[in-house]
Amino acid sequence: MNNIIYFEDMELGAELDVGSYRFEQDDMISFARKYDPQPQHIDPVAALDTYAGGLVASGWHLCAVWMKLMITNRMRAMDEDPAAPRPAGHGSPGFRDLEWFGFVRPGNLVTYRSESTEKVELKSRQDIGIVRSRNEARLEDGTLVMSFTGQGLIGRRPKP
Repeated sequence: MNNIIYFEDMELGAELDVGSYRFEQDDMISFARKYDPQPQHIDPVAALDTYAGGLVASGWHLCAVWMKLMITNRMRAMDEDPAAPRPAGHGSPGFRDLEWFGFVRPGNLVTYRSESTEKVELKSRQDIGIVRSRNEARLEDGTLVMSFTGQGLIGRRPKP
């Protein structure tokens, strides 16, 4: 049985619930101290005097959590059904249009989702294509706090 999903098989509009994550103050501060050490991310008292008016998660923390949940989601699917079809993935050429719209504060639960939106055939590489997806992060009340366009390199169906 061929368990590979090729570029040609990818369906536009396919949605994926990537998962949810509760941002806790200690984790937010720890992440930011390592990767984004600005007052609004690392010091609850100093954060009160920033544009955020209090401690908020780094936008890069939101991105890192998306990646962690996406990989966890894939690994769980592989564990649940080793014979299930898998995309013929070849990495990513990067992302586009990353935007942060609001604040994620300690205790906020953020839910991530992804929807495939575009397929791009590459003239320079006949063996792969790009599948683009809109990725979003929302608070429990539905407020959009992050979005970006992801791009995955997916293998094309071999020519007979």
